[in-house]
Amino acid sequence: MGDAVHHGSAPKARNLLAVRYAMPQMESAVARTGFPASTSFRVTAWPLVAILIFFAPLWLGVINQLKAEWSLNPQYSYGWTVPLLALYLVWRRWPRRPAAAPRLSWELLPAATLVIGAFLILPLRLVALANPDWRLISWAMTLVAIALSLSCLFLMGGLPWLRHFAFPVVFFLVAVPWPVHFEQVIVQNLMRAVTGINVALLNTVGVPALQLGNVIEVGTARIGIEDACSGVRSLQATLMVSLFLGELYAFKIGPRVLLVAAGVLLAFFCNLVRTALLVWIGARNGVKAIEAWHDPVGLTTLLACLLGLWLLCLIVSRNPNSAIQWSKVDVNSAPRSPRKLSGLLAGLGLWICFAEAGVQTWYALHEQTATNTRWTVQWPVSESRYRSVSIPPEVKNLLRYNEGGGGRWEAADGRLWMMYFFRWFPGRTAALFVKNHRPDICLPASGMTMERDNGLRLVGVNGVNLPVHSYRFDDRGTPLHVFYCYWDARSSYQNVAAAEEEDWTARGRLRAALRGQRETGAQMLEVVISGYEDDNAASQVLQRQLAQIIRLG
Repeated sequence: MGDAVHHGSAPKARNLLAVRYAMPQMESAVARTGFPASTSFRVTAWPLVAILIFFAPLWLGVINQLKAEWSLNPQYSYGWTVPLLALYLVWRRWPRRPAAAPRLSWELLPAATLVIGAFLILPLRLVALANPDWRLISWAMTLVAIALSLSCLFLMGGLPWLRHFAFPVVFFLVAVPWPVHFEQVIVQNLMRAVTGINVALLNTVGVPALQLGNVIEVGTARIGIEDACSGVRSLQATLMVSLFLGELYAFKIGPRVLLVAAGVLLAFFCNLVRTALLVWIGARNGVKAIEAWHDPVGLTTLLACLLGLWLLCLIVSRNPNSAIQWSKVDVNSAPRSPRKLSGLLAGLGLWICFAEAGVQTWYALHEQTATNTRWTVQWPVSESRYRSVSIPPEVKNLLRYNEGGGGRWEAADGRLWMMYFFRWFPGRTAALFVKNHRPDICLPASGMTMERDNGLRLVGVNGVNLPVHSYRFDDRGTPLHVFYCYWDARSSYQNVAAAEEEDWTARGRLRAALRGQRETGAQMLEVVISGYEDDNAASQVLQRQLAQIIRLG
């Protein structure tokens, strides 16, 4: 009997010891997840899956909207690195996250923001698919994604989590292209400033120079200060790097503002040094010498700018009061109510996927077999003294067209002609490029004076209605007639009113989305005639010449 009691009590003793040994582990699991250790895998895995279902389609949709700008516009090529840097900053802040705050009575507002923002994805994607170049939609989609992400962080940890993770989320805004009008104002002002300073420097060192818009005339040579030389590209990249370094070194607000301001000044100064060197080389050795030195000088000045920013960070970091002193908190803090929040996030993530499928179905059902008569150009190689015009590499990099080129010739009456033709395939954001580089924008910057804008009219040529915009310029006393045609493959040019709307106006963009007209490519034709005093005479010879150039197909 004694042995029986002894042997029977041993398992009970071992079980009691096992329970006492397991209690700290269970308490640790509860502290981490809010649930007992027996459900640890279910509790930790399901929130991660729900977060992935929500955030993956949300931010992949934003990246998909911006990828054309990042790939085709060298000014924003740094955008591909921003998502990775933002993820790194989130990962870096995660171990130092504060404890989740208690629930508040007004937390219905962020929950409503989550639901409303998720439903906004449907109309935004509907418009975006028809207008991949519309920067307003890019900003709207990014801001909605940021609002949804911040609302989710608030529901997970309250105000402490919102403040702690806000910067890595908002940091993504540096990858969104600036609004077109704002960007053009900055670019044009920077180009004029750089041109004026370089002219002053050349005259100071004894090299006679004259400023003609964004062109420097040195003797018989003309050196143009293009968009790439304005400094806006290095300004935007430096702004991104300055913000990232300020977060990397955990600076307070004051040092971060100082770092951004120093980055702007460094970018302008380094770009000024770069353009000054290139202009000086062009003045001494000719314009062709600039091509050989363009990339090495640009790379050197960029590295000098980034090195200057890094050295400034090292200097500021020596001050112990410049960095944020992270408080000691519970690093094992877990989100509040993971079950309810996970269900909400998973449902909203599935809705975003459903909205994307619905948008794709909408355009697939409205695809038109023929939206307009297709046409191309036949280069007038039989004209007197015809020769091809090479497109500069910087123009190729800027326009990123798929097909095209230029040509110049002499007509029978001795007038000089020049023609450019470019074609963009679907998804190449042609409207944005052409909108930024119309004759009324580019030619005045090259030193010409626009005398008249004769407006838009439809020119019927070989069964095709071409929307032709006519301009008259003065090129140092010589009249210059420029005829510019932007043709959208999905548009119908039945009258002038339809042609004037263009697909990049807000009304035309929304109409294209509602009609299910996906962006399907574009073409641009520009013809320049020199020497005609009468505008009507220039228009008549253009009509006859286009009849020989335009071909269906």
